[in-house]
Amino acid sequence: MSRKARRSTHALWVLAFVAVAGCGGGGEGAGDFQDPGDPGEDAAGAGDLPAEPEAGEVLDGGDVDGGDDAAGGETAAEVPRTPGGLPLALPFALTRPDPGPPADPTEIADFTRKITGFLKDIDYFTWVYETTHGTHASTGLPDYQIWWHDVVAVKEGDTVTFRASAKDGGSHNNAEPTMLVLAQAIGGYLMTGDDAMGRIVDQFTKSIVAVTRGFVYDEHDPVEHLMARNIITIGHSFVLPGGKKKAVDYSEWYFPYEGWNADRFRYERNPTWGDVWVTNKRSKDDVPYFDRVAAWLPYVAELAPDPGVRQVAAEALDLLERFARDIVDSGWNIRTKDAQGNVVLVEDQDLASFVRYTGIFPDAECDPRLASALLGYGEPLDQDCGDGQGSPYDTIAGAGNYFNYDIINQFHMAAVALALTRGYPEVARRLLEGLITRIERYRDPGSGEPGQSNENWPRDTARLLLMAASVGVPLTSEEAAEVRGFYGRTIEAYRDFPRWDLWDPSVPDGTYSFRDGGMYPRHEPAFIRIEDIAFVLEYCWSPFRNPAGAPVADCDLVRDPAKWGE
Repeated sequence: MSRKARRSTHALWVLAFVAVAGCGGGGEGAGDFQDPGDPGEDAAGAGDLPAEPEAGEVLDGGDVDGGDDAAGGETAAEVPRTPGGLPLALPFALTRPDPGPPADPTEIADFTRKITGFLKDIDYFTWVYETTHGTHASTGLPDYQIWWHDVVAVKEGDTVTFRASAKDGGSHNNAEPTMLVLAQAIGGYLMTGDDAMGRIVDQFTKSIVAVTRGFVYDEHDPVEHLMARNIITIGHSFVLPGGKKKAVDYSEWYFPYEGWNADRFRYERNPTWGDVWVTNKRSKDDVPYFDRVAAWLPYVAELAPDPGVRQVAAEALDLLERFARDIVDSGWNIRTKDAQGNVVLVEDQDLASFVRYTGIFPDAECDPRLASALLGYGEPLDQDCGDGQGSPYDTIAGAGNYFNYDIINQFHMAAVALALTRGYPEVARRLLEGLITRIERYRDPGSGEPGQSNENWPRDTARLLLMAASVGVPLTSEEAAEVRGFYGRTIEAYRDFPRWDLWDPSVPDGTYSFRDGGMYPRHEPAFIRIEDIAFVLEYCWSPFRNPAGAPVADCDLVRDPAKWGE
C-alpha cells in the first residue's frame, strides 16, 4: 500500500471513531508513516562504572519526595552516579510477578555465545561502517554517515559505489535505522571501548549535526537547530581503512520536487557543506528515535573513551535540546524551512504536530509532548501523561497504519528514559508501569489489539521487549525466552547471507538493492531486522536495566569482546 493510501486509511479510522462518538473534526493520518521493513519511505570510560547489582538485588527505592531538588527534578533515593552526576541505576524498585519457569543458565550462556559470536564473526559494526555513508572526511568537508534507504550498491571490480536511487524514493525516514543502530553502538562502546563501535557512535552522532547544520540557508540564516529529513552533499570516492575502494553517488537525487510529506530544494550557500540539496518537513515518524538516543548522549559526552566522540555527542545533544525547545515553543509543532530558508509551520498535516487530535482525545500523543519538554527544558512542564498509555488515539492510529505502533512505543520509551536522566523518578515510574501494561496488552491474544493481525507483530514485540528492558521494564522469564528465541533463529538464518562483504571476490559484479536481500538480509516476519540485531549491547550496558527482571543474556560475557563466541 502506498504512503498516501496508508495515510488515508488512518484518516478513515479516525473519522469512523469520531462518527461513532458523535464528535466533530477529523484530519490526516498520523504522519507520513513508513513500513520499517519497506521504507520508501582515552579518558574515563565504562570500565570506571560501578558494578551492577547481583541478579535479584533491587535498590531501595526509599520514599520519593515530590518536591523539587536543586536541578528542578524530584528528590529520589540515592543511586550510584557518574562523576558528572548521571544516574547509573533505577532510583526505585519495580517488580512483576513471574510465573516462570526461569531459564536454565546453560540456555542463557548458549544464547550469549551465539549472538556475540555472530556479531564478532561478521564484524557487525565494521560492516555497518562499510555499507553506510554520508560525506567522507577525505572530501575536506565535515564527515558523517547515515543508514540510508533507497540506495543501491553497485559492484564493479574492486570498487563498490553506493548510489542514490530516484526510482526507489528519497530516503525520507532514514533516521529510524540510523538512530536505532546508534543506540546499540553507544551501549557497546561505553561498555567495551571497542574502536569499531566507537567509529559508528562518532559517524552516526555526526549525522544529527549534519541534518541540522546542513539545513542552514546561508551565512545570514540565524536558525541552525531545525532538522531536515536529510541533506545530500557531493559525490566522492575514497579508500576504507582496510584498503577497500568505496564511492558515493548522489546524482540521481539532484533535482527539486514538492510533496505532501516533503519537498527537496537546493541551498547553494550552506555555511558548512557549501552547495547542498535538502529535504524538508522533518516528520514525527523519526523524532522518537532521536529522543531515545538523546537520553544516552549525556553518557557519551561524559564517558566516551575518545575526546572527539565526547565533543560531537555534546554538540548533537545541544542541537537536539534546542530542536525540542522549538517544538514546545511552537505549540507542540515541528517547524521546518522552505526553499528560501524561511521558517514555516507545516499546515494541514499531522506529520509535524503533536496536538492535531487533542480536540478529539485530550490525551492523544502525550508521550511525545512529555519527551519534548523533558529534552528541551529538562522538566515535564504541564504534561502529565500518567502511565503513558491507554488513549484511544493509540489504538486507532495503530489500526490505521501498523508502523504507528513503533512510533507510539518509541515515544513511550523515550519519555521513560528522559524522565530518568532528567531527574523525575516518579514520572518515570508511572510511565514504566504503563509500559508494562502496554506490553502485557500486546502479548495477550484476547486483548483485541489491532496490531496482532499483522504478520510482523511477534517479531516487533520481541524487539520491543529487549528495548523496554533497557529503560527499566523487568522482563518475565517467558518474555526473556521470547527474545532469545527470535534473536537466536535470526542469527541461524543470517549466518548464510552471501554478501556480508560486498568487496569479496565471491560476490559477482552487479547492482544490489537496499531491500529484497540485496545489500543486507531481507526483512522478513520470522527474523529480527539486521538494524536491530545488536540491542543486547544496549541492554547489557544500560544503567536502567532492572535487576529484578529475568536475564536475556549473560552480560558479564557481553562486556568482554575477547570472550565473544566462547
